[in-house]
Amino acid sequence: MTRLFALSAAAAALFHLSSSQAALEALDNESLGAITGQDGISIRADVQARIDSAAWNDDGGSVSLRNVYIDNGCVKTGDCPDGRGGSLPFGAAKLGLSLPIFGIEQPTLQVDVVKSSSGTQQLALTLPDLSTINKQLNASGLPSQTIRLRIRGDLYVGNGRLGTLEVRDIQDISGTIKVWGH
Repeated sequence: MTRLFALSAAAAALFHLSSSQAALEALDNESLGAITGQDGISIRADVQARIDSAAWNDDGGSVSLRNVYIDNGCVKTGDCPDGRGGSLPFGAAKLGLSLPIFGIEQPTLQVDVVKSSSGTQQLALTLPDLSTINKQLNASGLPSQTIRLRIRGDLYVGNGRLGTLEVRDIQDISGTIKVWGH
């Protein structure tokens, strides 16, 4: 009997809750423009990919990267020390930076709408400020943080292979790109 009463009370609570929910309403441009709040989004990307070819062709000539790999580059033990005496396993490149113990959460890319000094609205694309974070960590006697990233591919001009191109482990990066119409 107690179980039946508890089940009935839960069902009544759910019915009451669902009938009191606000309805979603469509907004026109004028109503949407009147809403204020934070503009922008933060994007966090953890990427592991294989690309057969990325090429640029012009008047019959071409430059290409073939057999492109994007990952964290931790291929063998010791490639990517974890700071605790171990190593990170092979996996996706983690392009943002997360240091919860210090309250640092840097996304891969922040996308914001900002106003210039002249009042023009601009789209601001901001990379993580790893340079400033590492300077502050080093000043406190702590090691630099690294965005574990490896981009590797074979570089070709036409059909002739020039060699292998590889980018690894970013420790200094910061910047903002602003885009606006005129």
